[in-house]
Amino acid sequence: MPIDRSIATKKDIEEGYDAVAEKMFVSKDFYSEVLDTVRWWHGDVLEAGVGQGPVLEIIKKRGGRALTSLTGLDISAKLLELARTRIPEVKLVKGEIEKMPFSDASFDFVVMVDVFQYLLDFDKGLQEVRRVLRPQGVFVVSVPNKKWILFKSYIKTRKNIQPVEDHFFDFLEMKKLLESHAFTIKKMRGADALRFYGKRHKLEKIVVLLLPFLNRYMKKMVFVAST
Repeated sequence: MPIDRSIATKKDIEEGYDAVAEKMFVSKDFYSEVLDTVRWWHGDVLEAGVGQGPVLEIIKKRGGRALTSLTGLDISAKLLELARTRIPEVKLVKGEIEKMPFSDASFDFVVMVDVFQYLLDFDKGLQEVRRVLRPQGVFVVSVPNKKWILFKSYIKTRKNIQPVEDHFFDFLEMKKLLESHAFTIKKMRGADALRFYGKRHKLEKIVVLLLPFLNRYMKKMVFVAST
């Protein structure tokens, strides 16, 4: 049962993720959809909230020789252990997103996939992302959408194994939050589902391409922002 975010501690979160590390699963199709928002992965890339490592695994394949370094940060030692097995060549660091153990202007990209909504302090998290990004650096972040057309039925039936309650955003809320930290939004795209998954979701993506306003009503929103 998730802990109320108003009383949760970092220790609660660390222990919670250690306990569920092997149970966590998200479709690679979703990860790929998020990463499709960037045409060219290059330079130094940080994934904040690396989990089991599937996102950096995909970025490694897509970026190839254009990548200088790949770094993963996570609060859970157990998740880092699983990631180390999956992507042994990547630098993996234990730490908090709201207090990252990296120097200023260290990365060309910071990626946060299905992680931001679990932070206890969104402002501190964004301050840290901006601090470690270089000038013209790119932040790719996905968040759950409370304006999703199936949100009401979803929230009644979902099974949430996360150690802390998540926060659901709408487009304007996330846009204002990013802009309040001097990020410039370059792109926003819906992801994961409008109503369907699998083959039918491929058709949905075509519909959304023709009717862009539907991006704001998909299950997840992906923002690409620059410093």
